[in-house]
Amino acid sequence: MTTGSAPRGRGRPRSEEAHRAILAAVVELLSEHGLGGLTIEAVAARAGVGKTTIYRRWETKNELVLEAMEQLRPPGPPPDTGSLLGDLGALVAVQRERLEASLLPRVIPRVLGESLEDPDLHAQIVERAVNPIRDILGEIVRRALDRGELREDLDVETMIDILHASPIYALLMARGAIDAVAGVPERVVPLLLEGVSSSSAGPKSARPRSSGSSRARRARSG
Repeated sequence: MTTGSAPRGRGRPRSEEAHRAILAAVVELLSEHGLGGLTIEAVAARAGVGKTTIYRRWETKNELVLEAMEQLRPPGPPPDTGSLLGDLGALVAVQRERLEASLLPRVIPRVLGESLEDPDLHAQIVERAVNPIRDILGEIVRRALDRGELREDLDVETMIDILHASPIYALLMARGAIDAVAGVPERVVPLLLEGVSSSSAGPKSARPRSSGSSRARRARSG
């Protein structure tokens, strides 16, 4: 299921079609105008429904926004490929396929930032859109622990923070383009498993030192 606009025939959509059209309209309008510029009137016009249709389903604008944001979580259980890297790669593949035509990856970071002025809404977005993804990552990490891929004293929450933050950073730098998350597990997981201290590098994995910091290299190339 994508969150793009559904094809509309003559007249107003009904039932499930109307529900999907409303949520798609919310995502589109949030992308265009942000949280502060979202109105029920605009959603109704974009979705091709009456305002009463919206109010029958959602009592407030915030509830409507929250349900639209909940679409970020993929349906079904987390992938189970038999390895940490395989599970994370499969999760990324699922999300890329689901959200390829969607504005959600671009909208959610924006809405999270704008909701800082409304602590209750921000907390609900975290609970209903962010934490479900963290729960999936937590299950994947704990399975890797059970398989013996990770050390027993691992700080699971910090591991989840890193695995969650890496694709989010990639999305932010790419202005929400979902293809930006491709390859993130393949870059991040080996780094975590091998460690970054010099003592973790064996003779074969040792690499020549880079000349200067990444910031200095960027400055020289600019």
